[in-house]
Amino acid sequence: MIKGDSKLSCPLSLDPQSRRYFLPHKVIGPFLCLIWLMPVWVGAETLVGMPVVEDFVHTWHSLQDQFSTKGVNFEIINTIDVLTPISGGLHRKTATAGVLDLLLTINGEKFFGLKDSTFFMYGLGIYGENPSNNVGDVQAVSSLAAPTTWKLFEVWYQQNFFNERLSILAGLYDVTSEFDVIRSSAELFLNGSFGTGAEFAASGRIGPSTFPATSLAVRGQAILNDAIAIRAVIADGVPGDPNDPNGTEIHLRSDDGIFFGTEFSYYTFPEEGIKEDGEGILSKRQFRLGFSRVGRAAPMEYQGKYAVGIWGYTTELNDLSEVNNSGNPIRRDGTYGLYGLAEQMVFHEHEDATQGLILFARAGVADPRVNRFSQYYGGGLVYRGLLRGRPTDEMGFGIAAALNGSHFERAQRQVGIRVNDVEVTVEFTYAINFTHEVLIQPNIQYVINPSTNPSIADALVLGVRLGFDLDWFEREE
Repeated sequence: MIKGDSKLSCPLSLDPQSRRYFLPHKVIGPFLCLIWLMPVWVGAETLVGMPVVEDFVHTWHSLQDQFSTKGVNFEIINTIDVLTPISGGLHRKTATAGVLDLLLTINGEKFFGLKDSTFFMYGLGIYGENPSNNVGDVQAVSSLAAPTTWKLFEVWYQQNFFNERLSILAGLYDVTSEFDVIRSSAELFLNGSFGTGAEFAASGRIGPSTFPATSLAVRGQAILNDAIAIRAVIADGVPGDPNDPNGTEIHLRSDDGIFFGTEFSYYTFPEEGIKEDGEGILSKRQFRLGFSRVGRAAPMEYQGKYAVGIWGYTTELNDLSEVNNSGNPIRRDGTYGLYGLAEQMVFHEHEDATQGLILFARAGVADPRVNRFSQYYGGGLVYRGLLRGRPTDEMGFGIAAALNGSHFERAQRQVGIRVNDVEVTVEFTYAINFTHEVLIQPNIQYVINPSTNPSIADALVLGVRLGFDLDWFEREE
């Protein structure tokens, strides 16, 4: 079988024996550059005839205006985490994890004449090390850490109906861009569990369709009224190739099974009320610079969200502790989980309703027979605009606890390994938005019972997140 990093003359290939589609990571970088430049070529005719000596800034602004009119947005974000355990953990080493995000969004009606449609393409350049290798934790002190590669992460088409009250999306899709999202924590904290609960992130064979590997999916969303939404998704049960993290790979195998999820959400809004144009909770607003991979597509203009969700797999999975008469693990037909979450702005500044205190909490449970973590509990607070003159800065404090399931602990005891019941991470962070393009975010994390391994001392981790954001086709007037 051809591996994902093989040198091929064609960037997209198919192995008919396994129905395996893949884009090798060595050609994805140039491929993405070509794809993201296509809108520039399509619109270049509008610049023909401009004098060669035309001022560059004027030319650039003309290009921005042209593509803004056509509904094209291209954004590049480079996010870097630098983290060091100064006590406890495994190693006194500094690790740097980084992700280059390239996002192309096209309004189908403005660009192609397809009413109420959206095209989205998202490429990843993942680099650096995993800071958790020095800490020894399992909840991930850096949500950016993943194997180094170039990857076409998402490619999907969405069609809206009935004044955007109903939508259907299909393609390569990140489930956690809309499901199991607490916006305030997902946008701010570095630890992975504040983005997606540990029991959900570690579910199935290698987790759901999310960073760093996605799968083909179909998602439907219905806006029942201006405050209530319900969404559902089905996707391949095993995203990518578990044995090869490089490149973009789509496996359509019968033993992968299907992932499914449903979420019911209720939103509260600012006192001035909801827009009267019918968009309601579909309208978006970015409160801060920091790009949020988790929850990036979630409704943005609200003051509170309360949601319950259920997820499951039809994928056959090994029981973690029980075996059959032959000594092999019992095969379980699928797995399931349930979560509930809440976030609410409980206080806002009189001068600016976007500044104030937000409280958040989440709890989740998973089938302990096949999932290591059977429970997760997390919560905390975020204050936006705490310091006078710094309206977009955010301060956050949060606690995340991942609890081992009974079958996992029993399996460890059977082989003579001692484990604690829970790993707990306490995080404090402060995001400083120096400009629209530059973010610097000091961070402190204290990990109790890393990996629930009694032999690893509690770790104090210091670090910083750096963010650089370039929106090609949007400019301030």
